[in-house]
Amino acid sequence: MLVVRVPAATGLATHVLVLLLAVSAGGQTQSEPPPSGPTYQGTAPAQGAPVYAGGGWGGGYHSSTAAGDALQGMSSAISAQGQKNLNDSLAVRNLTAAASSSIDNQVKYTEAQRWRMDTDNQRREEKNAESIAKARAYNAKFARQPLTPQQYDQTTGTVRWPMLCMDASYADYRNKVDQLLAKRAQYGGISMEEFMEVEKQINAWRTQVRADKDKYPFSAVKQAVSFLNALDFTLNQQFG
Repeated sequence: MLVVRVPAATGLATHVLVLLLAVSAGGQTQSEPPPSGPTYQGTAPAQGAPVYAGGGWGGGYHSSTAAGDALQGMSSAISAQGQKNLNDSLAVRNLTAAASSSIDNQVKYTEAQRWRMDTDNQRREEKNAESIAKARAYNAKFARQPLTPQQYDQTTGTVRWPMLCMDASYADYRNKVDQLLAKRAQYGGISMEEFMEVEKQINAWRTQVRADKDKYPFSAVKQAVSFLNALDFTLNQQFG
């Protein structure tokens, strides 16, 4: 506590002095005000430094400067362009793979069709060859054969008829054929009308023998029919 001794005084000046001393004794007093410092301005963030700001629930990160926003936008654009290029590359690769697969499938289909056609042609050729072989075998077994010179002598027109053909029931057929063949041997040929008459007699004779198959043994009928077929074949060859 500061004690100030003052000389005794009277009057208004004395009361004022006492009041000032009392105020000084109740609290500290300064003869001069304290020096004033600079106003607090806070610390400015560095250029481009990010600032974390609360946004309540879900508050996020953001750039605090235009330059940062531009860089962030450029980064997003570059990333989007890269993703697009990747997607385009994958699409081209997929299209190339699809085209290659389509070509492979087409080649395989063409080869399968060609193989099927070759197989069908080969089978057809084999079937035709088999049919031809069977036809030749059949002809060799059942085809008409010409009469031998012992059976029919062209120089004299003499025919050595089988037993059934010598039967009296066939005398008319036999006599007409013998006459025409003898004329052919004598004159070296016959006319078309006469040749057609020989054909007519042979065909009618053969039909009659077949109709009489129940009257004679089967072997005799077969021999007679075969002989008449061979005679007809021989005359057609010679006339031709």
